Amino acid sequence: MNYDDFGLRIEYVEYTVKKGDSLYTIAQKYNTTVSALTDINMLTSNTIFPGQVLLIPKYSNLEDDYIFENYVTQPGDTIEIIATKQGVDPILIGLYNDFANYKLLNGQTIKIPRNNTYTMKDSDTVDTLLASTNRTADEILRANASNWLKSGSRVNL
Repeated sequence: MNYDDFGLRIEYVEYTVKKGDSLYTIAQKYNTTVSALTDINMLTSNTIFPGQVLLIPKYSNLEDDYIFENYVTQPGDTIEIIATKQGVDPILIGLYNDFANYKLLNGQTIKIPRNNTYTMKDSDTVDTLLASTNRTADEILRANASNWLKSGSRVNL
């Protein structure tokens, strides 16, 4: 199974819960965390039942594939609204912000994972691009030799 919305591809394994399983034992078996399992499966508690199907992400170290931008939540924001506005998979937003344990609050700063690209905004300058992506000017220039850095353009990181 895979999830291919928002231009991101994440592979998943479907796991059917067996008697005696816990999120902890499943997380250990698949080299992930309980928090990742609750976020990805949108669980509101750690209670699982035999026969329940869980999605288990297949990754070695997913965080290495992403850079992170900060986003300050606005009134009325939900994970889905933020995901749509930012063009990011809502599962990834939940995964990297641990919403299984925390509530989404107004004015909260959350991490937005980006898959090695960045979309230039009207307010961006070279300095803000470098600061928000933690890349050097040389890295940005080499990765974007044929791109014009202007609002709306996708920058390779």
